[in-house]
Amino acid sequence: MTDFVLFRLMPTTQGKAVAVITLNNPKALNAQNLAMVKRTHELLNMWRDDESVAMIVLHGAGEKGLCAGGDIKALYGDTDGTTAHEFFTHEYGLMYAMHIYPKPILVWGHGITMGGGMGLFTASSHKVVTQNTLMAMPEVSIGLFPDAGASYFLNHLAGKVGLFLGLTGARFTGADAYAFGVADFAVSHERFDDVLTHLCQIDFQDNATNHHLLSACLNEFHDISILADSGLLNAFDDINTLMNAGSLADIDKALKDYQGDDEFIKSAIALYNHGSDTTKAITFKIYHDLKTGKKDHSLRQIFDLETIIGTACVEKGDFKEGVRALLIDKDKNPNWRYTLSDMPTGYIDEFFGEASCN
Repeated sequence: MTDFVLFRLMPTTQGKAVAVITLNNPKALNAQNLAMVKRTHELLNMWRDDESVAMIVLHGAGEKGLCAGGDIKALYGDTDGTTAHEFFTHEYGLMYAMHIYPKPILVWGHGITMGGGMGLFTASSHKVVTQNTLMAMPEVSIGLFPDAGASYFLNHLAGKVGLFLGLTGARFTGADAYAFGVADFAVSHERFDDVLTHLCQIDFQDNATNHHLLSACLNEFHDISILADSGLLNAFDDINTLMNAGSLADIDKALKDYQGDDEFIKSAIALYNHGSDTTKAITFKIYHDLKTGKKDHSLRQIFDLETIIGTACVEKGDFKEGVRALLIDKDKNPNWRYTLSDMPTGYIDEFFGEASCN
């Protein structure tokens, strides 16, 4: 039986260890199932108060990516949301634990880093992209919603870039991630082993100092010349114009009427046009509720809210139809339940249950 999460302890020359976690499901682009989520969290808990472990490195097996997200196919047969609720509770619980983890976590965001992979990436303290990083919150294509903490991190991007990425599922690069502060460092993928070797030569101290020591180490390898131009940055003004069109219906019209020549925007709109309108409406509501709601809405509360919404998407939303079209029948022709124009009043509120962003 395959061990989908591998780990090793690399001793440093000064007596401590660097713990390396490898997501080992390369045939599925290291997508996480429930067992993987639980095992990763178990390892982090084990090392949290172990003074011999100085820091954590998280990366994906193979050359194709860190993590393509969650194992959504496993949720397809969920009839009442029970399986989904369990998965989301553990997945978001892992990510919240990473956000507040006292020790440095270096995440190597090489290749495909999408959905839940983005959740792992943004939850880590030291975020590295490479020349081949490809990111997205692509949930609009499967009838889920930008989750795994995206309700938080998309909301904190400059302008209304986060809303654009959430609504369209646009794919963006390491250059885009670095330009907008999603990533901290750019390092050539070929230097991964060199970074590990260097880490093992550091005289690690206490947790706070180790964060600074890791930053200094990565700064020696940081090389933005490996990154191409940021298409997202180049399109920034046009994106803000589109996202400031007004209501979701106004934005929908602006996107569909777009006559510009920006290739980044055009590719994003192509994804948008085939996506779930229910997802778009949920994404729009979360984004603006958190913008205009309580300023002290905690990260823990956001993950709790995402658990409620994610479970509802699986139980009664477009999720199963999206998975059917993409992964089961593979006809890539989903029959979404509603369009923005015929969506019943109050329908989207049902996905939030008794929870509120306000």
